[in-house]
Amino acid sequence: MRSFIFASIIFVSSLAHAAPRDPYDLPEPVAIQGRKYQMSQSVFASAGYLPVDSFNKGWGFSGGYRYAFTPYLTWEVISYTQVANSETQLKKDLDSLNLDVKNVGLGGVLDWPKQIYMSGLHYAPFYSKSLMFNSTLVYSESSVFLGAGTINFNTVGIKPMIAPGLSNRTYISRNAAVNLYFRTYFYNDDNTGITNIFDFGIGFEYGFQLFGGGSSRGDSE
Repeated sequence: MRSFIFASIIFVSSLAHAAPRDPYDLPEPVAIQGRKYQMSQSVFASAGYLPVDSFNKGWGFSGGYRYAFTPYLTWEVISYTQVANSETQLKKDLDSLNLDVKNVGLGGVLDWPKQIYMSGLHYAPFYSKSLMFNSTLVYSESSVFLGAGTINFNTVGIKPMIAPGLSNRTYISRNAAVNLYFRTYFYNDDNTGITNIFDFGIGFEYGFQLFGGGSSRGDSE
C-alpha cells in the first residue's frame, strides 16, 4: 500500500512539472474606485414636459431641496412644480366649431394640472466614469425614484398621487451637476380609476454645506 501511495505522488508531481503554469496567465487586476463626487445637500431647478392628453400639454418648472443619507440614498425633501398649460390645436379647432366636448374623467372637464407638490427617495446603485472626446472624464450616477404628493388641477382641485421614476445626474464640477429625469404621476380619478401623467425633462443641481457636516465631497483620482 505504501508503495502504491508513493507511486501516485510521483505520478501527480510529474504531471505538474510536465505542464508548467504560464507566469502571464494570471487573473486580470480590476481597480475599484470610490465615488469621486457626492452631493450631501443640494438645491435644484428643472424644466419638464407633461403631455397631459390630446387637448392639453404642460411645461413644468420645478425647484426643490435634497439631502443624502448615504452615497446611494437621497431624500428629495420637497419639490414644487408650476405647470404652464398649452392647448393643442385639436382643442382649439373643437372650440372654434362650438362643440361641447366632455372628458371621460375629471368630472367631465378637459382639465390640466397647475401645481405639483412632492417628496420622495432616490436610490442610486450605479456610478459611472466615462471618457468624453478622449480628453475629459465625466462622472455620473443613475437612480430610481419613488415619490408621493399632490397634483392641483385647474378645475377639479387637489388629487393625491404617487410618482415612480428614473433619473441621471452628470457632474460638471464638484458642486454642480446636470439632471435628466422621467417620472409618472399616478392618481385616482372618480370615473376612470387609476390615471397617469408623464413628466420628463432636464435640470441643474448645486451642492453645498448647510448644517450637520453635509457637503459636496470629492475624492482623489
